Amino acid sequence: MSNQSHTPDNKSSGIIGSVLELFRRPFPVMDDWEMRWLVIGFHGLFTAIFLVFLKPFPSTFNYDNVFITAGYGVVVSLILAINHFLINKILPIDVKKWTIGKSILSTLHDIVSLTIWVFVYNNIWNNFENFTWAKFFYVGWITLVLAIIPVMISTILLENWLLRRNLRKASLLQETIDTVATAAAPVTSQPPEDILTLYAENESEWIKLRPTQLVYLESADNYVSIFYKEKDQIQKKLLRSSLTKIDNQIKPSYIQRCHRSYLLNLRKIKYVEGNSRGLQLQLLDMEKIIPVSRKYVKEILSQIENEK
Repeated sequence: MSNQSHTPDNKSSGIIGSVLELFRRPFPVMDDWEMRWLVIGFHGLFTAIFLVFLKPFPSTFNYDNVFITAGYGVVVSLILAINHFLINKILPIDVKKWTIGKSILSTLHDIVSLTIWVFVYNNIWNNFENFTWAKFFYVGWITLVLAIIPVMISTILLENWLLRRNLRKASLLQETIDTVATAAAPVTSQPPEDILTLYAENESEWIKLRPTQLVYLESADNYVSIFYKEKDQIQKKLLRSSLTKIDNQIKPSYIQRCHRSYLLNLRKIKYVEGNSRGLQLQLLDMEKIIPVSRKYVKEILSQIENEK
């Protein structure tokens, strides 16, 4: 009996946990300013065309003047521009921590802002006569309904645009890696490497190895995990330090920062993948996927080309 009584709670907690996990998932941020303006302009244009030609909700909106009707589209674009440019300047978005949940909250903020200003614009022509909260919430409902179509369209277009952009970058990076691998000089012709010593924060711990042994380094809280190859096996060494401090101790240029949490030996890249969230690197010596931040792509490409 006791097991049966806890089953619904377990199911409920499982559903809540799944929803929370969904909200915490990373979500791509449109970091291209031109594309942002295009999306904002699309929302405004869609609103204007929809209202001018279809004239929905005649009891709420006055369609006597086509210019006033088209003005709703201007209001939509203006408010979205303020939300996505001015407010983001004051409260900048952390792209690295952007999630599905935050994206939903941002969309809800847009809906609330549009509701307020569409209502103001709708009533400014009659000096707010017969104002009621019921009318305000009805305009909010209309705004939500009208927003669904352009939001869905722009989301799909954004997802496809990010995917195509990152696939192009992945293809370019993979092509560069393949070219370097084909033209690379034999290992026997390369001069011997100096031993690399990496120290912990207090210099009480360290690790000595050849730079070519390094596979990648990953930061976690106040520690850095160093993954390296020794006797054909991947080994791990943990040092209490920041990734930046470790990075400053590494001289070989082919060991590059590719993400705020990762340093990578570029010679250990097996192939490159691209999706709507960005670029990912598959390594030669282990089944590990390394993310690449957008700001490091040019540096990595440049360094790989220098390896020719």
